[in-house]
Amino acid sequence: MKLHSTKILILIAIFLLGSIIISQSGIFSHTRLDLTENKLLTLNEGTINILKNIDESIHLKLYFSDEATHNIPILRTYKNTVMDLLNEMQRYSNAKLEVSLIDPKIFTPEEDEASQFGLQALPVGDGGENVFFGLVGENTLDSLGIIAFLQPDRESFLEYDIAQLINSLNHPEKKVIGIMSSINLQARFDQIKGESIPAQVFVTQLEKDYTVNNLETTIEKIDEQIDVLMLVHPKELSKKTLFAIDQYVMKGGRLMVFVDPFAQAENIEPDPQNPMAAYQADKNSDLQQLFGAWNVHYDNKKIILDDKYALNIQRHQGARPTRHLAYLALTGEAFNKKDIITRELDTINLAAIGYFESENIQAILNSSELASTTTSEALKFLVDPTTLFKNYKADKQNYIIAGRLTGTIKSAFQDSIDGVDKSSVILENTDPKVVLFADVDILFDQMWVSSQNFFGRKVYSAFADNGNMITNLLDNMAGSPDLINIRGRKNSARPFLKVLELQKPQIKSSENRKMYLNSACVKQKKN
Repeated sequence: MKLHSTKILILIAIFLLGSIIISQSGIFSHTRLDLTENKLLTLNEGTINILKNIDESIHLKLYFSDEATHNIPILRTYKNTVMDLLNEMQRYSNAKLEVSLIDPKIFTPEEDEASQFGLQALPVGDGGENVFFGLVGENTLDSLGIIAFLQPDRESFLEYDIAQLINSLNHPEKKVIGIMSSINLQARFDQIKGESIPAQVFVTQLEKDYTVNNLETTIEKIDEQIDVLMLVHPKELSKKTLFAIDQYVMKGGRLMVFVDPFAQAENIEPDPQNPMAAYQADKNSDLQQLFGAWNVHYDNKKIILDDKYALNIQRHQGARPTRHLAYLALTGEAFNKKDIITRELDTINLAAIGYFESENIQAILNSSELASTTTSEALKFLVDPTTLFKNYKADKQNYIIAGRLTGTIKSAFQDSIDGVDKSSVILENTDPKVVLFADVDILFDQMWVSSQNFFGRKVYSAFADNGNMITNLLDNMAGSPDLINIRGRKNSARPFLKVLELQKPQIKSSENRKMYLNSACVKQKKN
């Protein structure tokens, strides 16, 4: 009996000693069993890599008005979701990430601090009290990253947003965007009109957050300091320029390509000797040699027509709007909602667009199944857009308008070029960071932004989300490779949809019902 008791005591001692050793060693410090339905507490591999590579300490401060949200359960529940995610991130940061929860009560230094950081205060608390629910990140260099208000309806992008904030604090230097374009994007003086032409608005937006370098289309080497290369409307590029682009991509460079079968934004200089030359000129662009090596098919003479997304256009002052099958306003199902850059986009306007065919492209923008195709010749002398409806027949196929290259891609210069040692040529890239667009006009002001003179200054107003999409894409592409690989998460919310419908029986249409159900996610108070 005594021997038996001694064995038990020895086993207990071994168990306790083993527990102490394991807890101190951190062998299982990152081991968790995530039993949530959509793995809400399991971080993306890209996020984990970002957290493990934090160089200097980063402090994340979550400002949440605890008392003021006593009767706003949706925000209180979402606060718990945010804190769970932040705590999980902290575990993977090797003690480089500090997380604090701060209650900015009214008339306190914490409230003043939240306001000074620029956090958004909504007067929705009890008695109209301001509610703060924002995130502030600080690094050791006093750089700031801010999410002004954490909206519950953006939960699927929460991990990406926080990972992006952490990455920007870990790498606070401005990223460099190189723009190589055969069509005018920058501010210039028009000799013919005798007036200054401003830069396209998207370029002006980029210059606020990035260092923008304009590259000649004759360049023979892409600087390795360029974080993202934008290739816009490439026409008649030399073999040496194509080789430079090819090797930039093969070495892991990030590339955005905008080609077009019929660029409406391209202005052809008039020829006094041949007035018809401007109408007959080719306004297409291509990257045929590189596309071929990347297993991407693109016909620079083919244009998509789409009855579902056709825009109403006004041909001249006073005329009635006419639906134009080649001018599209993409919405809803045209977006790949699994791609992080299409978040919160409502409408993308495009004109005379092409399409890509490839098993190596993950679509970002698609046509509808009502789409068909025609040649660019059909638009050259088009006077009445309604004629495009003649003989129009849907192909019942979703055409890829924009997408990301996936899988392994090969160099288009397997044998190098004259003057370059073949042994120095990179022949393939197993994880390309390349995004393709079959439209150039998406970048130009006339498709998404209007301007008016306000006391001598131009004021711009966006009527489509083209600019937001380009900004989202560049934020994504210019970040770390791990950030690019982060995808949207599932939502934790499980609303009682049937109950919500019964509460609003007067809502008849499916569209209005959908709007109401969405609004239920941002209810401010109990009824």
